Amino acid sequence: MNKRLWNTIIIDGSTPKGEIERLIDNSYMLVVSKMSKKDRQSITLHI
Repeated sequence: MNKRLWNTIIIDGSTPKGEIERLIDNSYMLVVSKMSKKDRQSITLHI
């Protein structure tokens, strides 16, 4: 796995919850946008 683009967040209360959620949402959307249509449909069924 290419870890060059990974983010590290230390959960110590200094990062607002909304910022953490935004980072997770952005990362998820980047991964999903690279998936095939079939794979996207497959994970949509499980959400």
